[in-house]
Amino acid sequence: MSELSEQQVALISAYIKQHGIAQDELHDDLLDHVCTSIERLMDDGKNFEDAFEQTIKLFGPGGLKQVQQQTFELLTEMNETMKKVTFLFGLTSTFLLLAGTIFKLQHWFGAGLMIVVGAGLLAAGYLPMVLYHKLKESPSNERLVHVAGYLGMSLATVGALFKIMHWPGAGVMLIAGLAFLGFIYVPIYYFKKYQTSVNKPITLTTSLVALTCLVVVFALVNVNSSVKFDQGLAFAEQQSMTDSYTDRSTKMYVALEDVSAASDIKSVSQSGWQQLEEIKIHLITTAEGISRAEAQTMPLAHMGKKYNYDIPTHILFGDEGSEFNIGAIGEALRKVDDGLQGVYSEEVRPLVNSSLTADLSIMFDHNGQSVDWETFHFYQRPLIGVIGHISKLQIDIRQAEYQALMYLLSQPAASDPPSGG
Repeated sequence: MSELSEQQVALISAYIKQHGIAQDELHDDLLDHVCTSIERLMDDGKNFEDAFEQTIKLFGPGGLKQVQQQTFELLTEMNETMKKVTFLFGLTSTFLLLAGTIFKLQHWFGAGLMIVVGAGLLAAGYLPMVLYHKLKESPSNERLVHVAGYLGMSLATVGALFKIMHWPGAGVMLIAGLAFLGFIYVPIYYFKKYQTSVNKPITLTTSLVALTCLVVVFALVNVNSSVKFDQGLAFAEQQSMTDSYTDRSTKMYVALEDVSAASDIKSVSQSGWQQLEEIKIHLITTAEGISRAEAQTMPLAHMGKKYNYDIPTHILFGDEGSEFNIGAIGEALRKVDDGLQGVYSEEVRPLVNSSLTADLSIMFDHNGQSVDWETFHFYQRPLIGVIGHISKLQIDIRQAEYQALMYLLSQPAASDPPSGG
């Protein structure tokens, strides 16, 4: 097989450059193509000069300039097509994210799907295409800046998606994305802008505003962590109060073991408390898709659907005949309240606050509209808020139970307490 010398290859390269081929990639491709064609013709018995002349004629009347023109037109068309696709990805993802956010705020169906698709198009479609154009159009010393910006935006976008959908790992991705943007992209980008800017004070203040915004977002992420910590403390305090009332009531039951009214107090209190506990367990098992045993021991901080609004609303307000319907909560509270009121004498009953602290009457929302007690506390509330409020009602039951036992123990004739009439 014939092989061209270095001198012949240099001659072909110079000829290609002399005929207007300015793009390096096109020059290399044409050089490889011409050399291969000449070597093949030389294998057929032609000398270098004849093979070179015949190969050049294959490019047609326009020669190499025509090849470059056609290549330029093709690349331009492809570039315009990519820009249109990039614009379409950006427009579609923006629309879906905005619409999904509105649907999320209004608790309408389809919000999660629109947010997931919108964030996916943004992170996997729009941002990579923007990075491609930036790397292609920018000098090599700016590529690190664009890559850092891409990584920061991608991680922040995916982290925000995970945050909205309450998926694990959101905090790590958000912090990593903000770190790329805050410590690499924004400082370098605005430093370069500052060097070439005519109005340097405006550029400097713009960069400071951008950094401030990133610091605020970073702080909000950490505030959310502190909110979770506060929620954990609140639920721990609720559990501690429940245990405290239960322990004290247990000791009083021992002292009143021969008093029939004490047994009635225990029965009605435990029945109401357990009914609320069953509703809590059902909410958790349905939302998390776990067993009853797992729901009883699962920490609220580990729940993936703790901020879900739809599941508790559907369970409590969906089926009126269900034992877990919102009416069951009010019914349990009324039974406990009526049962404990019977412990007190008719004279003391109006003076003693033995009723539960839950107000079952009409209430008013933030717009001043009257709503029933159930809607005010439980309709379109997050799962963690619903469970927290039910737990508070359980504490109220234990507190009312303890109060009734204290009154019963204080009576001189504890063995024959006043009847409820």
